[in-house]
Amino acid sequence: MPKQPKTNPQKKPSTTPPTGSRRDELAAQTARDTRDRRIRRRVGLILAATATAVLVFTGIWLATTGPASPAATTATSGSTASGRDTWTIGVGQVDAPVRVDVYQDFMCPYCQRFEQANGPGLKQLVDAGTIRLEIHPMSFLDRTSQGARYSTRAANAFVTVAQADPDRILAFNRALYDNQPAEGTTGLTDAQLATLAQDVGVAPSVTDTFGQLSHEQWVADGTQADFASGVTGTPTVLIDGKPFTGDLLTADALRSAIETAAND
Repeated sequence: MPKQPKTNPQKKPSTTPPTGSRRDELAAQTARDTRDRRIRRRVGLILAATATAVLVFTGIWLATTGPASPAATTATSGSTASGRDTWTIGVGQVDAPVRVDVYQDFMCPYCQRFEQANGPGLKQLVDAGTIRLEIHPMSFLDRTSQGARYSTRAANAFVTVAQADPDRILAFNRALYDNQPAEGTTGLTDAQLATLAQDVGVAPSVTDTFGQLSHEQWVADGTQADFASGVTGTPTVLIDGKPFTGDLLTADALRSAIETAAND
């Protein structure tokens, strides 16, 4: 008769109740486990409440300290220094027959040449009520000022003056280009920007705020929005929303195109 394979029968668990000392030990351990669970639950509730408070506080801080867009400011001439669109500084009558958009960077040498050729004529057309001039200050040439971010700082100063003293914004625009630093340099300091603004009549109480860069984010967001709209470089000029493709560096070509648009 074949032998059955040997097995190792499992030992049955003891059903003998624990002794008195063992019962006391188990009871104490149970109490400790219950206490630890309560402590962990309370700590978890405290951490959750703390995290929620931090998130709420952070949201409030961001909402109250984030960069603000320039507010509308009316000049004594009846013009406004806040553009029709989000990312422009507008000069001239809002209901002028022709709208001229100028996209510029204060470090751009061709923008300087554009301003020297066309700035006086554009101001005459603004004063005559012929055009509404919308200036788009951009900052993509920050990369050419050795980390000093001149384009951003100059544009921030420009927007600051536009808000506080819009009647002097075109004079300040002209001064920035007349004193334009060369690409590859650190550009003008905030103090030098303040001096240029004061030279055209802007109060020191305004220029003293240049270093705060209150409109830094506005300038950066506007630059990205301008590129997203199809602008590929500066200066770019639109007349009633249509690109001007003539000579930007001589006065007669642009003025003639504007006058034609005004007579249409």
